[in-house]
Amino acid sequence: MTRKEELRFVNGAFEALVQRGVAKETMLSPSTVTDEELDAFEKRFDVKLPSLFRVFLSAYCYDFSVICAPIPVDGLENIQENCEKGLWWIELTPLPRENPLNNLYGLMESFREVCTNADLVGLDLESIRGLVPIGEWDGTLCIDLSDGTLRSFNQTEFDWKRAGYLDENGIAHGVKRMADFKELLEVYFYGKYDADYERQIAENKEEKPDYTAYIQR
Repeated sequence: MTRKEELRFVNGAFEALVQRGVAKETMLSPSTVTDEELDAFEKRFDVKLPSLFRVFLSAYCYDFSVICAPIPVDGLENIQENCEKGLWWIELTPLPRENPLNNLYGLMESFREVCTNADLVGLDLESIRGLVPIGEWDGTLCIDLSDGTLRSFNQTEFDWKRAGYLDENGIAHGVKRMADFKELLEVYFYGKYDADYERQIAENKEEKPDYTAYIQR
């Protein structure tokens, strides 16, 4: 996507979150994150954030962290026509107006500390340099900068080789959860599977979902 398309997509994602009844407009405020602050973050950790994620960080500030959405129960990697959908929670790093990147800095630092601690995961920095943690999805959810995919790492698993988190060169990649950050916004902000889930629960004669319960501070 071009920069203009990314801006439109991200702004549309936040608008959809409100229009779906998940978030209230009062939960959002124009982001105070600057390009200079994002450049400083990249320099501090020697990473290059995906353009769409940079746009996301510089769009709005918000103080919620946990969002729910329906997804295919067999995972986003195994989508079949008319497959069953179920609700799944994801935790994103909050972006408060005051020091909005502070949480992201803290998550990055703690993730690298655990990964390089000889008594815990015990990897060298080069093995995990390409990972940027952004929240929780059945473990720490990271952007894998090698290909832009979103991958998770079980927090109770310290033998990453045995867990299959490392490639043949010892570089950490974890378990693939989504194709990229765009897919995360499509599912959790735009509500990609809302209609399928509503149709499913209607067929099962269940109550229509309460979208106001899909978000938590």
